[in-house]
Amino acid sequence: MPKHANPSSRVSVLSPYLGQMRPFAAWLMAGMLFSLVTLLSSIGMIALSGWFLSASALAGLTASTAAAFNYFLPSAGIRLFVLTRTSGRYGERVTSHEGTLRLLSQLRRHVYAAIEPLSPTALQRYGSGELFSRLTADIDALDSLYLRIVAPSIVALLAIIGCGTLVGVFSPVIGVFAALALTFSGTLGPWLAWRMNHSPSSTWQALNGRLRGQLIERLDALAELLIYGRWEAESASLIRVQRQRDAAECQTARIWGFSQWLTQTLLGLTLTTALAMAAWFISHGRLEAPLIAFMGLAVLAGFEAISLLPQAWQNVGRIQYAAQRLEGVRTQVPTVRYPSQDQAEPLGTQLTIDHLHVTFADGTQALSDVSLTINVGEHVALLGPSGSGKTTLLNALVRFVEPQRGEVSLGQAPLFTLSEHTLRAAFAVAPQNIHLFVASYRENLKLGDPQASDEQMTELLLALGLGEWLSEQPEGLDNYPDEGGSSLSGGQLRRFGVARALLSLAPIVLLDEPTEGLDDTTATQVLNVIGQRCQGRTLLLVTHRPAGLTQLDRIAVLDRGRLLEAGTPQALLAKPKSYFCKINQRVVL
Repeated sequence: MPKHANPSSRVSVLSPYLGQMRPFAAWLMAGMLFSLVTLLSSIGMIALSGWFLSASALAGLTASTAAAFNYFLPSAGIRLFVLTRTSGRYGERVTSHEGTLRLLSQLRRHVYAAIEPLSPTALQRYGSGELFSRLTADIDALDSLYLRIVAPSIVALLAIIGCGTLVGVFSPVIGVFAALALTFSGTLGPWLAWRMNHSPSSTWQALNGRLRGQLIERLDALAELLIYGRWEAESASLIRVQRQRDAAECQTARIWGFSQWLTQTLLGLTLTTALAMAAWFISHGRLEAPLIAFMGLAVLAGFEAISLLPQAWQNVGRIQYAAQRLEGVRTQVPTVRYPSQDQAEPLGTQLTIDHLHVTFADGTQALSDVSLTINVGEHVALLGPSGSGKTTLLNALVRFVEPQRGEVSLGQAPLFTLSEHTLRAAFAVAPQNIHLFVASYRENLKLGDPQASDEQMTELLLALGLGEWLSEQPEGLDNYPDEGGSSLSGGQLRRFGVARALLSLAPIVLLDEPTEGLDDTTATQVLNVIGQRCQGRTLLLVTHRPAGLTQLDRIAVLDRGRLLEAGTPQALLAKPKSYFCKINQRVVL
């Protein structure tokens, strides 16, 4: 459940989003103007219609008054109000929604701009489902901030003034009473709705975001959940959260019903009192009889401006909670910062890892005092069991994680002195988890080299053993993968990622487990292609399989975050107690 902030922080959390309305002030002000025109036209139309009917009835009592009565001017006024009301409603829909949609578009850009600089490690604390929920449900909740709260509240205030003035022209006392009664009703109902519903409204938004995030993640893992027989348990968990959300919504509905009852009660009291005052003034000759209907209907129409405010204000808690969640992402300080320009010029592409320490937020020691130098054009295998810190070291090289101590340098220039553009241009990377975008295979491959020709891409895919797969694609490279690349097997997807990295012209190639999931023959073929394509380039290959590594220049072994040994394959094989020699002997046996 959300922790509810104090009232001052509840207001302040919306300040950034209220401030972002300024660029669209023209659209939003136009929307409020059209809405005010619509409301005042409704008040004028209903009030004038009431007066017209009453006056017509009284004028028809005698032939002389019927002949003298002007039927045309009130009829024209009613038609004018009808036209302005219709036009105002249309104008309000166009301008307010245009302004709101532009505002929401800007909010999404701002939130995405805040997320984009975060390293993958920083993003993992949220999860894809959680981020998706914040980018959709939470921003959509802010839709109501202007459309249902800010604009209607301002328009209601102006409409109350207009209604009081209209009635006050004929009876200042009744006009002042109507304005005060409408103001009291328009303040009490929304205030009570906000106070009573802040907790269940915030709870609903929290549960809704949690439910959406969990549902997305569970659907992504549907196959695994079905295989392990966990889908029913996960479904029951989702249903429990949904029931909790529905309970919060039921409580919200009860509060809305109470606010409606209160509003209608205040309407009845205000209308009764206004009519009683009008009747008293008529009985004392201080007001014309037809005006009693005029004033009663004017007050009734004025309540149209405030009738929806309690329902809108009871959702303020929901909006504030959504704003808090978005603010948590938007103000998240990136764990990795890049200078806008290079502060040092790399002298070549030699990689120097000097006493590197990396500790995760949960206290796990991933790397401890790792030092390693990879010379220009050298091919190095980073070997070690799962969990030894191999992937963490790769992530440190591309600054996906930031070391607590130690330093990584590229050409004697520390990585933190290089701009992101320079750093990204230096590395071609194929991570363990290859992602394919919903685009053609050609476009996915061109992420590595936008200038690569179809012949180059096809040749590389054939060399990596993907020729049969490519021939099965009806449209070849123009074909589209399923979402995330699920239409490819694990081995095919991994080789596709290797092809994308090898197409890049970057001087340093980082490959994380490129032969995982491949049989020995295919793994050897892939390693041979990697070696050929990386001639003249620096290669760091992460793996836990010793097969085929003797063709590389050096082997470095990590174990429990520490550099256990490093040397040429031949030198390590000559040491019976070396890790590389032992695992090679196991493979032979």
